[in-house]
Amino acid sequence: MQAIRQFYEDAPSAIVIPESMQHRRLVVIFQIEESDESESREDLKSLLMAMPDVGEDADFARRLDYGREGVAQTIHLGRRSIVLN
Repeated sequence: MQAIRQFYEDAPSAIVIPESMQHRRLVVIFQIEESDESESREDLKSLLMAMPDVGEDADFARRLDYGREGVAQTIHLGRRSIVLN
């Protein structure tokens, strides 16, 4: 698979397809970049940092997972089977 990534500061009205890619199955994706990627990362970071610190850590704790209680599970090992309760 051959990929070409081309950035345009001022997009032209027509884009030339390289000769090696002509008359073949081709995927074309157009994406408008509104702002610089580093700016958007800073915006997200500052948004997350501005969130209030609410709740206690215990509020978000998960209980230990012991599987399905009260359900027997059978493991088949060739001619033998093991039943777990």
